[in-house]
Amino acid sequence: MTGAPSRPDGGRESGIRVLHVDDDQSFLDLASTFLESLDEDFRVRSETDVEEALGVLTSETEAVDCVVSDYEMPGTGGLEFLERVRERGSDVPFVLFTGRGSEEVASEAISAGATDYIQKQTGSDQYAVLANRIRNAVDQHRARRALAASQERLSRYIEQSPLGTIEYDETFRIERVNSAAEEILGYEASELVGGTWLPFVPPELHRHVAALERDLLSDKGGYSSVNENVRRDGERIRCAWHNQVVTDDDGTVIRVFSQFEDVTEETERKREIERTNAVLSTVLDTLPVGMLVEDADRRIIRVNERLYDVFEVPDDPTDARGRDCKEFAVEISDIVTDSEGFVERIDEILADRDPVEGELIDLDDGRTLRRTYRPIDLPDGRGHLWIYRDVTDRRDG
Repeated sequence: MTGAPSRPDGGRESGIRVLHVDDDQSFLDLASTFLESLDEDFRVRSETDVEEALGVLTSETEAVDCVVSDYEMPGTGGLEFLERVRERGSDVPFVLFTGRGSEEVASEAISAGATDYIQKQTGSDQYAVLANRIRNAVDQHRARRALAASQERLSRYIEQSPLGTIEYDETFRIERVNSAAEEILGYEASELVGGTWLPFVPPELHRHVAALERDLLSDKGGYSSVNENVRRDGERIRCAWHNQVVTDDDGTVIRVFSQFEDVTEETERKREIERTNAVLSTVLDTLPVGMLVEDADRRIIRVNERLYDVFEVPDDPTDARGRDCKEFAVEISDIVTDSEGFVERIDEILADRDPVEGELIDLDDGRTLRRTYRPIDLPDGRGHLWIYRDVTDRRDG
């Protein structure tokens, strides 16, 4: 397709290059003078020969934004010229500016693909009309081209997106489904386009999704959610959905885009971790020894209930997560016979990072604890495990 190159930023192009073809050179000169004086963006090139004009249109160095042509010319007439322009794949605006006027000629011109038809008149007003028609034709052509380019970029983005993407119209009818969505849901695009979300939403969630649809169209915003979906083969999966409404300048909904990904494995892993943590938490809280786990920054990761019982801490152990272990050590040392030595010894052990087994600690109430320490490796770095066991009865025996 020939014509003016588009700007990469999608903005309005400056300058309008007009190719005016007429067998009357004096008329061409007059029209050029008026057009360039009426609109400072116009740059008019005049040609009396159709073959020369076609050469200009196919030139790689001289772009044309609009063609203005006479109707009756010796050899090749305006309509034949138009046909040859279109045969070359050019959609450049083409205005037929002719002295011969009739409804039949106008209809024939438009049917042949002319952008506009103007009958020549006497006086200079006709050039103002021509300039206005050229400007409108070029602006509309550039707008269509920019829109087409934007749609092409959007289409490429959607098709190449690793996320499943479904495009709905304003009534929530599916208009487009990308290959990632086909893979996730197991449907061919042709099986979904023209329909709704019903095939891949479980029946028990129909009301929920219908309510979400109403909220989207009403609020004209975006929503994210994780829902269960049904593949074409009946398999249940969980998908994270990100829905966004697109509106025009008047705020009217024109499109809804849904992008999603299969998070079934991730959800199952999370559930498994939660189950494992629940089991470990139960085990830790039923152990007959007090346990404390801290990270490399000496922040508490976990303490069990038995540790709070041993040191007579009245708070809830679940509130200890994230606390500074140094402060916590000072707090629980209040019931230790040698409070200062208790805290200092913890610092010494951590400095050495050597395992400690069976250190005895005397408490003010006569009880005796046995302390064990182990350096441990955590997923995000080193950590420390402390175990305190009440051995008062054993020591007395």
